[in-house]
Amino acid sequence: MKSYMNEKQKIWYRLCLLGALSGAVALMAVCWYRQMERMVPDEILLFENQKENLNFAIPFGEISMKVKDTEASQVSVNESKKVGDNIHFSISEPVSVTAGGTGSFQAQVKLFGWLHCKYIQFDVMEEAKVMPVGKAVGLYVHADGVMVLGTGKVSGKDGMERQPAYEVLQTGDYIYAVNGEQVVSIQDISTLIQKNGQKKLILGVNRGRNKIKVKITPVLAENGKYQIGAWLREDTEGIGTLTFVTEKNQFAALGHGITDADTGLLIKLQNGGLYTASIDHVVFGEPGAPGELVGSVSLGQKNRLGTISNNTSLGITGEIIREEYSYQEDKAMAMGRKQEVQEGKASILCQLGDTIKEYEVEIEKINLSSDDNKGMEIHVTDRELLKDAGGIVQGMSGAPLIQNNKCIGAVTHVFVKDVTRGYATFIENML
Repeated sequence: MKSYMNEKQKIWYRLCLLGALSGAVALMAVCWYRQMERMVPDEILLFENQKENLNFAIPFGEISMKVKDTEASQVSVNESKKVGDNIHFSISEPVSVTAGGTGSFQAQVKLFGWLHCKYIQFDVMEEAKVMPVGKAVGLYVHADGVMVLGTGKVSGKDGMERQPAYEVLQTGDYIYAVNGEQVVSIQDISTLIQKNGQKKLILGVNRGRNKIKVKITPVLAENGKYQIGAWLREDTEGIGTLTFVTEKNQFAALGHGITDADTGLLIKLQNGGLYTASIDHVVFGEPGAPGELVGSVSLGQKNRLGTISNNTSLGITGEIIREEYSYQEDKAMAMGRKQEVQEGKASILCQLGDTIKEYEVEIEKINLSSDDNKGMEIHVTDRELLKDAGGIVQGMSGAPLIQNNKCIGAVTHVFVKDVTRGYATFIENML
């Protein structure tokens, strides 16, 4: 009986060991697969009729693309032309790809020739130059309606507390109409509420991508005015950094969207302007307490530099209207695509005082699959910048990132625990 139990225990032990080994192998395989996914970007930007050297070094990896007979599909791989056919090539070694004509096509990445890894979107465009700027500018944004920050209690004239907007309005809603009349300011809403009195109000609200109507009964407050118990905001202003201007005088700035200071939500833009700004001083950044560019914004038509037309998670874009901020060929440089970015030395352009200066940084990590504003991790190494600001500070978002005489991206975030480090986004994400 004793030897039978010992043999049974041995078998059980071997099975457990085999299970643990299989689990470890499976975990390693999953980690390897995920790493392969990260090493290949979701999108690759090619310049028309220009050879692009790709080096992903994916063992057992290959790309399969079936392109249609269009201008963008005049594809050459390692200088061997392929048109309107299934194209397969290995990416375990460096490979060159050339596409003629602008447009887009898709490719599939496979491992071992059969295991799907991901799809890549190839976008082909004319070769582009941009003028990196790095100048501090004022930003003034009008929201598409009046934003709801939250709801609260109203102390009525009768001594009772009520919450008329509770579970009716939500944080992030945009009020665009009251009783069918368009509103663009808090004053507009207040005037219509007083005119309405104690009757039920019908509010037109943008909630996410939907337009809805909600009903609220105002409360006569202690101050003798009718209130709906909602905290509202209409405009936002601040200081950021102008990243670049294109040949068509289109600009990009910030590298991240303009969000509401209280809610953290991206502001839905109605219109906005770019204005002159001056930097008074820099609040020094320290671990746990990022610094800040402190200055003033000069509003008014004579100080207007451009119009803001888009506000996305990857920054703001618009058009330059002041000649002195317009594109200048002698200050322009090539646009560096994400596959050209390398770990190592780079520089940023930013303004800490009256002038724009170039400061050294180190690109420490690159995530080619990133489609957000955190595709690169950078480390400030410039002694002057560390002495004057401590590292990356608020207001520096949008500072253009330069490497190998190409504009490759922009600073977007600072690490709170280490203000000498932060994130940057690829320039092609900002276009």
